Parts: sequence; C-alpha cells; structure tokens
Amino acid sequence: MSAPRSSRRARSHAIQVLTLALVACHRGSGAEEIPSPSLANVEREVAEAITAARGAVLREPLSGKAWGRLGDHYFVHDFMSPAAQCYARAEELDPESLLWPYRLGFSLAKDHPDLAAAPLERSLRSLDNHAPAHEVYASVLARLGRSDEAIEHYTRAGQLDPARAQAETGLGLIYLSRGEFEAARAHLEAALARDERSVEAHVALAQACLALGMAKKAQRHAELSRTLPQARPEADVMASPNLPPTGARARTRFGQHLEERKRPEEAAEQYRAALRSNPDYYLARRSLANLLVAQGRRDEAVELLREAERSNPTFEEVKKDLAKLLASKQRLVPKEAAGE
Repeated sequence: MSAPRSSRRARSHAIQVLTLALVACHRGSGAEEIPSPSLANVEREVAEAITAARGAVLREPLSGKAWGRLGDHYFVHDFMSPAAQCYARAEELDPESLLWPYRLGFSLAKDHPDLAAAPLERSLRSLDNHAPAHEVYASVLARLGRSDEAIEHYTRAGQLDPARAQAETGLGLIYLSRGEFEAARAHLEAALARDERSVEAHVALAQACLALGMAKKAQRHAELSRTLPQARPEADVMASPNLPPTGARARTRFGQHLEERKRPEEAAEQYRAALRSNPDYYLARRSLANLLVAQGRRDEAVELLREAERSNPTFEEVKKDLAKLLASKQRLVPKEAAGE
C-alpha cells in the first residue's frame, strides 16, 4: 500500500532543503522541474546520455520508470542529490516498485543517513531476503547511533548469505565502537576468514587487538592493510543501475569488472574506450598498462605510460609507474589515480 501523497511530498521537500541544489520533483512536465545540474565539466558521452534521459522524462513526465532511469544516470556519475530527487519522484509515481526506495536510500546513505533510513526501511518490505539491503540499512543505523537495530540487520544479512564478509565486518565495527573488544575481534576474524583482502577488517582488527594487548598481532594486521588495494564496493544488482557504461570512469570500472571475471580482451577495449573519452583519465591508462603487462606486452605498456608522460611531464604518478615498469616486469599497484 502506498504512502499518503502528503507524506511523499514532504519527503521530496526534505531532500530539497537538505541538498540546497535543485528544485524538488513535483507533478508536471516543465523542464525547470527536472533536476538539471551543470554538465559543463563532464565528458561529451556522459552529457549526451544524461540529456537523452532527461528528454525521456520530458516526453513521459508521469512515468516512474523514466524518472528512475534519469536517477540512474545521475547516480552512476555521482550526481547524488539529483539522483535522490529523481528516485523520490519515481517512487511517488510507481510506489509498487521495489527499486526506487532502495536506490533513493542508497543515494542518500553517504551524505544524509538521517534521510536514507526511511526509504531503506521501506525497501525491506520487498527486499527482506536480499542481504546487501540489510547491510546498507545496518550501516546507516549504526551511523545514526541505533547500534542495537544495526546489529539485528547485520545478523540477518549474515544469515541470508553466510559467505559474505560485510556483515561480520559491520558487527565488528559496532562492537569495536562500544569497547567490546573480544566480540569485535571474533567478528572481524570471521570477516577475514571470508575475505582475507578486506582492508577495513584488517584495520579494525588491528585496533581491537591493540586494545586487547595483542601488540604483535595488531601490528601484523596493520601492515597487511597497507599492502592491499582499496577494495571497490561489490556490485549490488538492486542498487547498481544496469546502464551501458559511458565516460572514462564508468568504462574503467566496467573494465575492471570484466578483468576480474577473466575477460581481459573485453576489459582492454573498455579501458581504450575510456581513454578515447578522456585521454587524461590516468586510472584507465594504468589499468590498461597492468593488463598489457599481464599479457606479456610490456613494451606496449611502457609506450602507453610514455604517452601520458609526454602530455603531462610534471605528473608524479606516471613518473613513478614508468620507473617501476622499466625496472621490473611486475604489474603496477592498481591504486586509485590522483584526483579520482
């Protein structure tokens, strides 16, 4: 059963007041009512995709799917405030959809956990068996100081998918914040048994061990955390829009996804497409260089980095990577590029 219209409008108004960026999404078809952040600094491919999605809303202003699709385009390119407004409007128009309240809450979770809690709670009416939905709701509850409720939802997530590390990590962080160090250690060790490359779990476990007087173990986990790449969030089919990649960053992320699934040729094409979209996007260049080295095409990788050096001779990242590549045949550390 959908919420009363007045409460839905109040929810949209709350988002408007908090974001202070765009007009709220009300009924109607005027362009001024559609969130429209400046696209002056985005790549042409991205601007074209967003403009097309806005055109679909203009043609079908009462279509929840069109509003949600526009929200998806804003979401994947980190226009979170406009995304949230579009998702709120999509939910208003299509209250039976399980996607829009979840994506609304997801888009608000980082910057506005107080606003994210209600739509995430609504989404669980349909997504009660979806472990990531409980995890993101639990993380929001924890940030709001509602740790007992957060524990319930992390526990539920762990029951739904015992192989995932996120719920155990979340529980460990809550007990760490409470000063219950033995409980924190148990959950964080369980998390690392599921994913030994979790930087967050290693860091938290180091803190718990230090508090328990286990200095050597704490040092070992702290050192391990510094050797691991920062993990990207796992794909969530319900929260992550299924859109064709556009622009350098989205194509690079998709390339990394393909590479992880042992599809290197497709990954290389996405990295090259990212560089065609933005030759200065260094994460795409580094990722492609890594892939070429893994394929035994070291000379091509070197030339790829030399291109970046010629175009920006003062860029320290490329100097370091090129020196490392020339000194050995190892892959470059796939850390985030400067400014990413």
